[in-house]
Formats: sequence, C-alpha cells, structure tokens
Amino acid sequence: MIPDQKKHTCIQKFFIGFFILLSLCLIFSVKSTQADNKAASDSLSEKQSNTIDQEKQYLNLFRKLFFSDAYNSLKCYENIYSLLNKASTDGLDVTNVKVIFIFDKDHDKLMPSKSSKTVDFGVQRPTITMYKTRIVYNRSAPPGKFRFHAFAAFKDKIMDFDYTNSPKLMPIREYFDSMFSSKEMNQKERKDLFSRLTLRVIPAKDFLKNGLHHTSWYLFDLETHFPSQSLQHFLSNLDDLQNKKQ
Repeated sequence: MIPDQKKHTCIQKFFIGFFILLSLCLIFSVKSTQADNKAASDSLSEKQSNTIDQEKQYLNLFRKLFFSDAYNSLKCYENIYSLLNKASTDGLDVTNVKVIFIFDKDHDKLMPSKSSKTVDFGVQRPTITMYKTRIVYNRSAPPGKFRFHAFAAFKDKIMDFDYTNSPKLMPIREYFDSMFSSKEMNQKERKDLFSRLTLRVIPAKDFLKNGLHHTSWYLFDLETHFPSQSLQHFLSNLDDLQNKKQ
C-alpha cells in the first residue's frame, strides 16, 4: 500500500471511530434524559398521590368531628383546634394546613392604645354577615352575623365546621362566592365588602403551639408574624398562583 492510501485509510478509520463514539454519547445522553424525566415524573406523581391521600384523611377526620359531640356552633376556633390537634395526634402532616380568621378591618378600633394599654369595650364592634352558615340551615334563621369567624384550609380547600350541613372540602374561591353570595348584594357592595373583610392566615403548627388564646388572633396586634390582608387581596394572590400553575 502506498503512503497516500495508508493516510486515507487512517483518516477513514478515525472518522468512523469518531462517529461511533458520538453516536454512543448521544444514545447514553438520551437514555439519561429519559431516566431523569421518568424520575421527575415519578416524584411528581408520588407528591400528587401523597397530597390526595392526605386530603382524603383530612376529609374523613373532618366528617367524623363534624357530626360528633365535640362540635360547638359558637366556638369556631375550638372546632378547628380539635381538628388539628386530632390530626397531629394521629400522625397527619399539618404542614399544608392553615388556620384563617376573618373579621372586619375596623376591629383595630378595639386595639389598646400605646399609652393606656387598655381596650375600650364601649366601641361598637362591627360584624360580618355570612349566608351559608350551619346555624342558618339548622334553625331556618336569618344569615349569621359574627364579629369574626375561623376555619382551616388544606392547600387550596376550605374546611369550615359552620358551613351548611355538608362536611366537605370546598375550593377557596367557591367557598367565598357562596358564603358571601353575589345574589345578596350588587357588584359595588360586594367589592366594598371584599375590601373590608380582613384575613389573618396562620400556619397550623403555630396555631397549635399557641393554643386557644383565640381573642389575640384577631383582636390584638400579630402583624409582625402573621400580617393581615383584605379578602380581595387574598383572592387576587390566589388567582395569580393558580394561573402560574396552568
């Protein structure tokens, strides 16, 4: 074989080897990507499965307590405490649960002044009107009027012991649309109401840790750790989060 032919043969072998190596790299890369995607998919499926399982467990516990003697129609915060305390005792994860207090923004009129440290109980406390409360269904009474109300949320679903006679986990938007029905007020009244109604959202672990000193949750200043927000702002943030997920 002449030198040029040897050189040409070597070049051919080099390129053949190079393309074989490149092909193997691409094959391993594809398989690795597929494995990573499968692992991510399996992880997501596992998280979704765990969330569904937890939701079912909370629903079962909620239903059990809803119809038990432990329920007190005038102690919404105690009903929620019983639910979370039982969940924690049973080993349920409370990380995804929040306690929500709702009240009129003018409750700050009852705040003690910095100088006196006393509360003026002569001030008329504003109430909120809730249209789908359990007491209305049980007694055929007019809509319930409350100084405040408390319920729990598992992720984006509400557990309210005082919502109608049907214990179920309600999507947050559906809950508020029903509890403050648009059929009972015009659009402007509803918008004004949602800007006045104030929420304080508290992680379940903090609520359990602090016990049943319920008055301080909504009446006194907890803004540093658990800042309040209007219902309108709360729902707007919720819509933004849901839009990002889509």
